Amino acid sequence: MLASTSSSSSSSSSAAADMIKARTYDVFISFRGEDIRDGFVSHLHKDLCRKNINTFIDSEKLQRGDEISEALSTAIQGSRVSVIVFAKDYASSKWCLDELVKIMDCNKCVVPVFYGVDPSDVRKQRGNFADAFAKHEENFKHDVEKVKSWRTALTSAGNLSGWDSEKIRPDSTLVDKIVNDILKKLNRGTSRANLEGLVGIERRMQKVLSLFQDGFPDFQILGIWGMGGTGKTTLAEAIFHYVLNGFQSYFFLENVRESDDQGTLSQLRQTFFSTILEDEYLYISTPTIGLSFLKDRLSRKKVLVVCDDVSKLSQLEYLFGGNNRLGPGSRVIVTTRDKQVLIQYGIDLIYEMEELYDDESIKLFCQRAFKSNHPTEYHQLKLSQMVLSFANGNPLAIKVIGSSLRGKTQSYQESEAKKLKQVPKPDIQKLLKWSFDGLECGEKEMFLDIACFFKGEDRDFVARIMEACYLSAYSRIENLIDKSLICVSENKIKMHDLLLQMGWDIVYNESPLEPERRSRLWIPDDIYDVLIENSLIGPTRKD
Repeated sequence: MLASTSSSSSSSSSAAADMIKARTYDVFISFRGEDIRDGFVSHLHKDLCRKNINTFIDSEKLQRGDEISEALSTAIQGSRVSVIVFAKDYASSKWCLDELVKIMDCNKCVVPVFYGVDPSDVRKQRGNFADAFAKHEENFKHDVEKVKSWRTALTSAGNLSGWDSEKIRPDSTLVDKIVNDILKKLNRGTSRANLEGLVGIERRMQKVLSLFQDGFPDFQILGIWGMGGTGKTTLAEAIFHYVLNGFQSYFFLENVRESDDQGTLSQLRQTFFSTILEDEYLYISTPTIGLSFLKDRLSRKKVLVVCDDVSKLSQLEYLFGGNNRLGPGSRVIVTTRDKQVLIQYGIDLIYEMEELYDDESIKLFCQRAFKSNHPTEYHQLKLSQMVLSFANGNPLAIKVIGSSLRGKTQSYQESEAKKLKQVPKPDIQKLLKWSFDGLECGEKEMFLDIACFFKGEDRDFVARIMEACYLSAYSRIENLIDKSLICVSENKIKMHDLLLQMGWDIVYNESPLEPERRSRLWIPDDIYDVLIENSLIGPTRKD
């Protein structure tokens, strides 16, 4: 019977561990007792989840054995922050103490919460902790080292700066402070990582943030304006992640340019307001935000919003109406290629995107072309100078050209760079077309398919479809990624809008006046016209 129970427990733990291995967590919560679980910990867990913080909390499905389970060990190792809720019964559980040892051994960020206990009792194992250890020392006479490791872990955790429930009341206030502290710790660890490889981004961030008046109590809206490929979205994303922990709610509205019809804008606005107000049942049926209670709710929230790639004034007006609906201290960032959109909406704070400095351009090019931060040989310096004289400090152009030359012979690189002389300096589209022209036939066709049909789709889904049409589809997708013509984020295929437009233009120019003669149809009106006229589309290729 004991063997059967042990086997069942082991099997359950292993299955749970397999589920956990595939994911990592932001926060792991260690605690003891049903009272704590159903009270304080449940409120803490709920608030962390509301902030989109991926949190692991032990469940009854993870059965206890003689040692800490594989599932719990995996969850602890995969978490970036561990919250330890020290309550009066914590030390009575040898499993909690094993968790604590594992947490401290991982040497990651730890947030102690002293809930109804004196921090010094934890550090010195006094009071309830002394009683618990008296029993442990009796039960583990033959494993003195285990008890010693528990004491060491408790002392180390108790010495850390934490949160004391006796000093911060009520629990709701304590939870708020803990969640904000965790957000700061998570953001501090990711904001620097998010900037890795983003050449010149910190200089630009400092200039944009200097335009926002730190601590200014009123609502502020700022525009980021510049031509395509200069990094407006990248800059907005970096700022968004850098400052979001100072706001009650935040939302990043992507690719507003593509949401041109009222139906798509309505859906986007619906998602935006339900997220900001944390109300999944919110429904806005009218074109204008006319309900007074909705205005009141918005005016009480300090929020951060990025509205990315706006192309028309009507988009801002439909999404936000007047620009003063959000609460005090709120910040909105709008990115656009058209400065007039910002001016017409009444945005006074405008940052104009700057070209990369020469040293930044060289660094970015070398990273893409040579996998280094600077030229290490004379021909690399010469090639860098040739390419950068035509890229005009445009990050997208530099990345695409550099990636296209990576791994090629010196003679090939120099020959291709000389072709850039035929491209007018300001014409970024032609620079990007140069990179497209360097693809092999199958890669060109796949790039155009993605541009016309598969942007934003799941990478594995696209690869399976491509395998039916092209040879070596998976490796060709990798080649397009390596050449910076597409990228993958959260397993979704992404493409810069300039590259997207280039792909559309290539297909459109196959037959500007006769859609039925084009290799691809993706515009609904063109598809309708061709079907109505009973036109035939050419056979499928397998390149």
